[in-house]
Amino acid sequence: MDFRRGAVRLAWIIVTVLAIYIPLRFFLIDYGPLAFTPVHLGRVASLAFRFGTDILVVVLVGCLWAAKGIKGFRFEWIDYSVLLFVLVSFLSMVVNHTSFLRFGATMRGLFVVYVVGFVMARLPRDAVWFRRAMWASGVTLGLILFVGFLQALGWPEPKAWIEAMTGINAGRMMSLLENPNTLASYLVIMFFLGILVLPEKHRPWMAAILPVLYYTFSRSGWLGFVVGLVAAWRLLPWRQWAKILGIGAIITALIVAVNLTFGPPLAHFGFGEQLGANPFNRVTKTLSQREIGNSMFNGRLFILKIALNTVKERPWLGYGSGTFGGGGTVVKDLAKRYHMPTDMYSDSQYNRIIIETGLLGFLSFGLIHLVLLWKSWKAGGKIRYAGLALILAIVVMDAFNNLWELQQVMFPFWMLAALSYLRRDGWSLGERSESSKPGIG
Repeated sequence: MDFRRGAVRLAWIIVTVLAIYIPLRFFLIDYGPLAFTPVHLGRVASLAFRFGTDILVVVLVGCLWAAKGIKGFRFEWIDYSVLLFVLVSFLSMVVNHTSFLRFGATMRGLFVVYVVGFVMARLPRDAVWFRRAMWASGVTLGLILFVGFLQALGWPEPKAWIEAMTGINAGRMMSLLENPNTLASYLVIMFFLGILVLPEKHRPWMAAILPVLYYTFSRSGWLGFVVGLVAAWRLLPWRQWAKILGIGAIITALIVAVNLTFGPPLAHFGFGEQLGANPFNRVTKTLSQREIGNSMFNGRLFILKIALNTVKERPWLGYGSGTFGGGGTVVKDLAKRYHMPTDMYSDSQYNRIIIETGLLGFLSFGLIHLVLLWKSWKAGGKIRYAGLALILAIVVMDAFNNLWELQQVMFPFWMLAALSYLRRDGWSLGERSESSKPGIG
């Protein structure tokens, strides 16, 4: 009995640690203490940080086994849909004779945090530890927002950060994450998750997300937020929405006024000469002839054209899992045929999946979204509209990003999925911990 209770407690501790570690790990690897360690020690520590999530997830699965045994691994519809996509990807690898290592790297990138949600939904219910995991996510979000505010107000950034944001991306905010689009997607997910789990008196704090989201100048993030907001409109009374959005708009306006009035060291934030940092230019030039031409030449539209061509060439299973964008590289014949670099990034989850796994992969990937939508809708209550908002926002943002490969973004998403399954049994965050009751597991 004590052994099982200890396994459950360890599992929730790991979930809480992951809630802090996953969003910050790239910062710790690229700009944290690792950058100042001796070369060999730095490499070892870097590997530990890079695979820390995998190690903790393996221990997490072991905790579930110790707590509930084989009964803890009962599959639901969402798990079968994930397995179907994995099976299609595996068949694509076999048919195209591509590397098993690339296949494994792709599945790791897509689903390692799905395993965390899988375990969370099956652990003995513990409202206290679930709250702690949520608070850990909230504290991490607060730290990211704090650094974002400092950046917006002219805090001198490390040289590496400035060099990372050059050209069209100059002046865009990335806070403690490695990319402004990643930051925007993370903020969108955390906004709707926070609106769902926070008590009414704490929900106005979510307004702090809006100015930082603005300064990412991420068009996909803005669009995903608007679509999610429309879907989540019934989540709260209109007066609460007005309060949250109004506070966010006021804070954003104040920061913009400070930028314009005092001219901080990074004065190009917001309204400088850099096209990437000017919100009006980014919006108005999106559909300009020049922008579309550049995209057709070497951007997302270029990759979309390749994806449509591969459907004609290899419609059902594509060119093999792990061969385009993300952790893999483009297969040589595609690179030669379309005159592109062998390491070109896909910049769209859909393009990558179509090219790698064909129509079967695309349909099975879409099935995952449909099952998640059905489960959140079936859960009822506020989860219904929060799930609708998050899934539609991710569907939109995935057209311009590879979100399913970003653990920072998908970790809070799978937390919501776990909450949907917990609510299936009528459980809420207000119930007392079941781990303190006899007969756990």
